[in-house]
Amino acid sequence: MYRIVLLLVFTCAGLTEPASVGGKGEYDPMHPQLPIINDGIVNENGRVKRGALPLKFIAPEMETHVAITKNHLNKNMARNVILFIGDGMSIATVTASRVYNGGEEQQLSFDKFPYSGLSKTYCANTQVADSACSATAYLGGVKANYATLGVTATVALSDCGAENRTSNHVASIAEWAQRNQMSTGFVTTTEVTNASPAGLYSHSANRNWENDRQLIADGGNPDVCTDIARQLIHGKIGENLNVIMGGGRRHFLPEWETDVDGSPGTRGDGVNLIKQWKRHHRKHAARYTETREELQQVNGATVDYLFGLFSNEHMPFHLEDEAEKKPTLTEMVSKALDVLEKNDKGYLLFVEGGRIDHGHHKTQAARALDETIEFSKAIEHARLRTSEKDTLIIVSADHSHTMAMAGYSSRGNDILGINNAQIGLDHLPYATLSYANGPGYEMHEEQTGGRRNLLRLNMHRQTFEFPSTIPLAEETHGGDDVPVYASGPWAHIFTGTYEQHYIPHAIGYAACIGDGLHSRGNDILGINNAQIGLDHLPYATLSYANGPGYEMHEEQTGGRRNLLRLNMHRQTFEFPSTIPLAEETHGGDDVPVYASGPWAHIFTGTYEQHYIPHAIGYAACIGDGLHSCTDEQPH
Repeated sequence: MYRIVLLLVFTCAGLTEPASVGGKGEYDPMHPQLPIINDGIVNENGRVKRGALPLKFIAPEMETHVAITKNHLNKNMARNVILFIGDGMSIATVTASRVYNGGEEQQLSFDKFPYSGLSKTYCANTQVADSACSATAYLGGVKANYATLGVTATVALSDCGAENRTSNHVASIAEWAQRNQMSTGFVTTTEVTNASPAGLYSHSANRNWENDRQLIADGGNPDVCTDIARQLIHGKIGENLNVIMGGGRRHFLPEWETDVDGSPGTRGDGVNLIKQWKRHHRKHAARYTETREELQQVNGATVDYLFGLFSNEHMPFHLEDEAEKKPTLTEMVSKALDVLEKNDKGYLLFVEGGRIDHGHHKTQAARALDETIEFSKAIEHARLRTSEKDTLIIVSADHSHTMAMAGYSSRGNDILGINNAQIGLDHLPYATLSYANGPGYEMHEEQTGGRRNLLRLNMHRQTFEFPSTIPLAEETHGGDDVPVYASGPWAHIFTGTYEQHYIPHAIGYAACIGDGLHSRGNDILGINNAQIGLDHLPYATLSYANGPGYEMHEEQTGGRRNLLRLNMHRQTFEFPSTIPLAEETHGGDDVPVYASGPWAHIFTGTYEQHYIPHAIGYAACIGDGLHSCTDEQPH
């Protein structure tokens, strides 16, 4: 009782009415000058706290930042690429996580990256993105419709027929990397069939079609459209992934089978996709793991394919007790790098901190911020393991959330607590963190219509639902831009504000993968990167006057095929030809002659082809013609 009374007295002392401003005693309600603002600048030793100092006192930090950003631009080819996506990691989430991690002046690992930018996240048909259309953007370079994966915007939600047309499929950066014989893989704290990682390997008209039961429930036909889990195991990209780690065992097991934890599968077709993965890779150095202990025992130096499913559904929040039995995101990233880094041609790794998003949807800010810290740890590990000389690391988010960090709390105020500088007009305290909508509305509304007194609630409980303005069962995403942080080769091209689907094209440029512009010159086996045809389609740098490539590249409509949809690096790919012939003919143009050694200079100029043996005879003093050794006509 005494503790509560003392707390209320302290609170009332701190939450005072705003002081007047200016010389006339007027009050500026938009920018209140509160007594708390002048508090806490000097610490107990009488020194001004870090962050409250004039610019000259942070000169060492300034010098460090300038040194990093003024370094000569790293224009090496990116041999390796690691793309980290914090699902729902808005700018407010990053800021609040710093405070949660130790204070306003703290830095998360990716705050130290030398380059940053902003990404615009809207879908092709909605102002606010979901994780599917955004994954198609930052992994495939194309904006898609809400809740669709790996397909163009011509595919409407749940349009099974349109999904099946390969002309509507979008090639991801994983496909680009595999064409270049790079190792590929992904790690996530969600189900491996969830929208973000599925953008690497699937083409689906509905992100919810993770297994055949879900596809049927939405009116889809599993005989026509392939569910996402099956695409991961049997799709042309999925079956070649070297690393797959996360949760979601249920999508790979029949509904009558249980997993290692005793939880049932959800497939209705009776297929055990885990067994099929093992069978497919039986001749490879492959390992399937289900526990943290099994993963720790994997020797990445001897394993080429690693499949880890550590939960029946999503992996638990880091704050949950169950999490101690599961590998951390950092542990999964470390093992993934063990497997991937053996490839001399490099690797592409996608890493998702997926449960940041789930914390926000429940307005459980404590979980969202803690997941962000775990995400930051994994990034720090990856950066320490790799070299900036040849490894491009990108950190971003797929979309934002509606969480706001508001008010004028003092430095060091508890980010999960109440604002200590101001109270509401109803004379009740308010939280520093709140949401525009979500389940927190009911949590904080009294039957009388007034707000609940937050001082009576345990705001540090990990499942505490922070206040929301609009009552919804689940909080929504936000439509604001999300941050992008970059380090390594060509990181400087990720500065500025740009469309989200710019990101994979910039990655392709840095790593020289895909069909777009490349930092090391245009791909001779790709499309011309400087011009398109009058039909608004790209054309190949290489083509033939005649040959079998004519049929290969002519549609029945008479128009050319879009080369961006074809694998031009396949060794049997037939390049475009103007005239249809079964076999391409020879050409009649002159051919070059190169010479080195004695009398090589007599091979310059343009001459008849039969001049060549006479010139050879002259240089070597053979034959019946002129000889260099006598310069006379032989008898």
